[in-house]
Amino acid sequence: MSRDPFDEMKSHNPVTGEGLPGAPMSVADRILARRPRAAWPGWAVAAAAAMSVAVVGFGLLWFFNEGSGDGVADGDTSTTGAVTSTTSEEFPSTTIVTREVEGVVYFFVDQLGEGWSGGPFLVPVHVNLEAADYPTEPERISAEVYSTMVQLLAGVGDDASATPALSSAIPSGTFISGVGVEDETGIVDVYLSGEFGSGGGSASMIGRVGQVVYSLTAIDGVTGVRFYVDDVLTTVFGGEGFVVDNPATREGFDDLLPAILIESPAFGAEVDNPLIASGTANVFEATVSVTLTDGDGLIIFEGFTTATCGTGCRGDWEIAIPYEVDALQMGSLIVWESSARDGSQTNVREHPVWLVPAGPDTATTTPSTSLPTGCSGLNAAPELVEQEGLPEAVAAKRATIFDAAVACDWEALRSLLGPGFTYTFGIDSDAIAYWQELEASGDDPIYYLAELLNRPFLRFIDVETDMYYWPSAFNHEGWYLVSLDDRMALRPLYDDEDFALFEEFGGYLGYRVGILEDGTWVFFLEGD
Repeated sequence: MSRDPFDEMKSHNPVTGEGLPGAPMSVADRILARRPRAAWPGWAVAAAAAMSVAVVGFGLLWFFNEGSGDGVADGDTSTTGAVTSTTSEEFPSTTIVTREVEGVVYFFVDQLGEGWSGGPFLVPVHVNLEAADYPTEPERISAEVYSTMVQLLAGVGDDASATPALSSAIPSGTFISGVGVEDETGIVDVYLSGEFGSGGGSASMIGRVGQVVYSLTAIDGVTGVRFYVDDVLTTVFGGEGFVVDNPATREGFDDLLPAILIESPAFGAEVDNPLIASGTANVFEATVSVTLTDGDGLIIFEGFTTATCGTGCRGDWEIAIPYEVDALQMGSLIVWESSARDGSQTNVREHPVWLVPAGPDTATTTPSTSLPTGCSGLNAAPELVEQEGLPEAVAAKRATIFDAAVACDWEALRSLLGPGFTYTFGIDSDAIAYWQELEASGDDPIYYLAELLNRPFLRFIDVETDMYYWPSAFNHEGWYLVSLDDRMALRPLYDDEDFALFEEFGGYLGYRVGILEDGTWVFFLEGD
């Protein structure tokens, strides 16, 4: 199989030759014809001129209906490939040894699956660049900024299509005329043509600025961006007066991001084995559920990770994913948030990625399948206390769950899991294996499952369906609202140290059980 995504994808995402971004040589020539920027020495311009870029061929569409810029001045149609040297009247000839490096540019992606709100949202798209060895860090940054901008301005291709579709907010015809770098701060200056500030409302302005800021701050060493439009330092864009900081940073562009942002791997990147996925998220209980599928769409990994911040704030997340494939193939990295109401998948995000066979140094280890037959449920109270006020279906499901838990009947527990069942931090399948692994490591989730069903419950009224929670201490607005009786009902499962933790956090953090009014068991999980 070819490593070139075009060979894999063009049969169903055709991209015409005219739709591909041209090499930036002609733009570099144009820069040489202008007055040079102080931080853009001639030999570095020559190095940038040597860069040849190729975007991953996923078939792409415009969202903002503003055409597709090519990063090249009008009338300049050169498509010269990479070179190893350049000579100008102003700058001496410099030999440049190039190598391929990976980079990203940010485009917008259409909505995918259920549970989205807003959008489209930014997504980092993998690009291949040719770089050179630079004697100084500012020169390396300058060349990489320039090359990335040319690729970004080339757009996604107005003759391409994909599912989901990618798009750009940057107006057609926008080109770059210079780059500067502050040595001490890592702030870059980008000089763009007047088209960049023309047309579109505030949403388009925010989108195009956000694309540039996210694309350039993904470059190692870049801390912020200053915009020069027609050589004028610009911090206010459009007739509606969208104001950007000087310099602009990623702060303030959160509205362009999905609930879960995959920063790495980029859309269409070739990944290592194990795959290290990372990004940011603002999701329920800070939980990011993760699935990796192979080229046939078969699941080869399922797991979860926890962001550094939960509901109401954006935190960082990362997860290592071991996988096995027998040949290079395009799989999918899929992340989502589990619904707090019923455990269904929401805010789904998917990146196509190239999976590589494991080599001698990347062989994965298959986990042991030796699992315990007993469990901590054997230590729970053997009798279920009758509780008034439960719908018949809920009472019946509560009883069958309890019986299976105290008997350590794993298959019975498996049969009781409802669709989209959520456990611990949001994995949607094979909860039984996970609980068995916890039991084998010395934890006792099944003991808590049985014991909590003997604690007071709380009815949560929803517009669609009621939910019944155990224990009643869960889902209060704050720990201080939990009554003394409800707190004491948690003994001896939780001690004074646990209560102090709940008070510090502001709410109950222990295990809880949720059953819908129709008797569907939707979750058994623990945490914030």
